[in-house]
Amino acid sequence: MGILEANPAIYKVMQSPQGGVLFNQLDGDYGGKFGFLTDRGYIFDAKDGRFRIPSDQRSLLQPTPWCHAKHAPSKHCAFDHNLVFNNFNIIPPRCLQCWKVVATPKTFDELMQLETIQKQMDVPCKCGIELRDYTPKLYGGYWYNNSLDEGRFRYEQVKKILADNLSEKIAETVILKRGCTEYEMIKGPSPYWHMTDDEEEQLEIINSYVDVPRGNTEQQEVQKKAVRIKWFLYAHMNADMSYLPYNNDTPLFPGYVPFHEGNIDDIKKDLIMAQNNAKYGTPMEVTSDFLENVQEYAEKTGLKDRPGQLLGHQFRNPFEAKSYIKEVPDETKGDHDELT
Repeated sequence: MGILEANPAIYKVMQSPQGGVLFNQLDGDYGGKFGFLTDRGYIFDAKDGRFRIPSDQRSLLQPTPWCHAKHAPSKHCAFDHNLVFNNFNIIPPRCLQCWKVVATPKTFDELMQLETIQKQMDVPCKCGIELRDYTPKLYGGYWYNNSLDEGRFRYEQVKKILADNLSEKIAETVILKRGCTEYEMIKGPSPYWHMTDDEEEQLEIINSYVDVPRGNTEQQEVQKKAVRIKWFLYAHMNADMSYLPYNNDTPLFPGYVPFHEGNIDDIKKDLIMAQNNAKYGTPMEVTSDFLENVQEYAEKTGLKDRPGQLLGHQFRNPFEAKSYIKEVPDETKGDHDELT
């Protein structure tokens, strides 16, 4: 291990009393403070001494579970939350003026209906699946506001629209909160949020050294389609089968054949016919006729209940069982010429 190759946390506990030469170096080491950005696709532009994302990488920055019905031009979450708060534990001014109306749909079907409602409202909002492990719900809908007054107006509006167009039950989940959930968890109750003088100074330094891309374009439909595919998978993963009507009543993935019920001899006969069909291409009715002929021969010769064992099958009487496997999927069949 060489110099500066230890765990980064080690260097954060270096002792450097104020006034010392080392303190002055660390205090002005902005390259070191923002060096972590290079792991996130940023490059250092020597022309103006700022970290920024190459333009051809911007669309790949934030894989998202959300469909945004309308852009909120007054917000800059990529900078305020993802960079400033997540890395420096500062709640920026824009976040101190952010008020969110929140609704909690319970099913995939309600989420899809909520997205339609949000599109019709034409106000800054989003909805999608909740992937945060500290948020105890599957789906969420959010409306962004810039003041408490605006937030209270939007709260009443959203609650009425959901009650009239979705359900009273969903309308009852609507709340108004301040800022992001993570802020309240880490910085404490929102009425006490504020910026200290040191935080204001640090925010100015961050602004001068980091150029986080932002824009006023809406989320493209091609991006939303990718997000909705995640919604389908997420619903299936969480056994929310209300997605089925949106997929022609077809599960995303095939199920499995259960063996815990039914006559065991019936099942064993079916297994023989299915395996012969899959491995050798033998039609099931051919296998069934063959077994019946063997049984008939066994009855004549006194073998009675033993033909199965003689043929290597571990059941007593396969010939009287009724088949419940009708056909074998093509993908399970072997490479063979079909017997006729």
